[in-house]
Amino acid sequence: MYEKLLSPAKFGPWDLTSHIVMPPLTRNRAEEDFSPNQRAPEYYGQRNSAGLVICEATQVSPEATGYPRTPGIWSEAQTERWTEIVSQIHAGGAKALIQLWHCGRIGHPDNQPEGCFPMGPSAVQPGLPIYTDTAEDLVENPVPKEMTEEDVQWVIDSYRSACANAKKAGFDGVELHAANGYLVDQFASTNTNLRTDKWGGSLDDRLNFMRAVLTAMMEVYPKECIGVRMSPYGTFNDIQDEDPNAKYEAMLKLCEEMGVGYVHVIRPVVSGNIQMEASGRDVEVIDTARRLYSGPLIAAAGYTPESAEKELEAGRVDLVAFGRAFVSNPDLVRRVAEGIPFAEGNPDTYYTPGMTGYIDYPMAS
Repeated sequence: MYEKLLSPAKFGPWDLTSHIVMPPLTRNRAEEDFSPNQRAPEYYGQRNSAGLVICEATQVSPEATGYPRTPGIWSEAQTERWTEIVSQIHAGGAKALIQLWHCGRIGHPDNQPEGCFPMGPSAVQPGLPIYTDTAEDLVENPVPKEMTEEDVQWVIDSYRSACANAKKAGFDGVELHAANGYLVDQFASTNTNLRTDKWGGSLDDRLNFMRAVLTAMMEVYPKECIGVRMSPYGTFNDIQDEDPNAKYEAMLKLCEEMGVGYVHVIRPVVSGNIQMEASGRDVEVIDTARRLYSGPLIAAAGYTPESAEKELEAGRVDLVAFGRAFVSNPDLVRRVAEGIPFAEGNPDTYYTPGMTGYIDYPMAS
């Protein structure tokens, strides 16, 4: 029934077993030292029948942390655990990537390693609260520290170091998180970047940070093994750009100019972890990506096997990601192949500590 979706795919340098992607899914279950938890290899191993597995958003450095219990890849212990995870992903025939993350101004010191404080392009306080385990509730996001030139260079170097650790762990490639109002998106957006130096001002200058980070990443991985995830028109985490279409087009053009290996587009029907109303923009953002970027394209947000098959058959996208469905359906590929309905997930356990709602979703009988 889903001949294209289930068929092998050539995607950049990789031969994949299908056109199905498990995208990065934050699960908030990391250890106290910000390593993935001990059962994370099992969790990813359960889902290794996807063609491509992109591991959850992962902090490039201690101060990059924003939320409780989210993993990093800056230490030896963290890298060792990621090595176990990669091994489990590869065991099922999938390729393994990791999404590299810096939360920037979105964060709280209680969620970060000791001595850290949220920083951003400018000292603009987010207009939304954030959860901390310390308060066991939502608290106010602090005013972030405005990044100095030294801070900017340190963060760029952190992406390079994170790539080196990812390579050591055996990841086939890396994905830059440039979506959902985190640091790369903060530098690109008018309401979060008020700088007047080379890292701010014009749209092209606001993209200098993304340009520099990608350049650093390309010193470790070949450019064809590096992807960029974007959230066009997204307002998650209080992003209110004055011209979101121009920002999106400029980010795509930058990926084209730099020869980025792939672009991963979150359609506006999903904003961060919030389901939105479907609209014409869901089609528009894919058309725009195809027009301005000539490389491979992953599309995410709101797809069913039926709609994914149509997009692939029409050549509009190259791979399709199924997000929350992969949480509650570790055997998603088999369910698609055999026409078995997807199991519903429990949103109450998406981001909670412990193994409930993590490794205990059953395979179809």
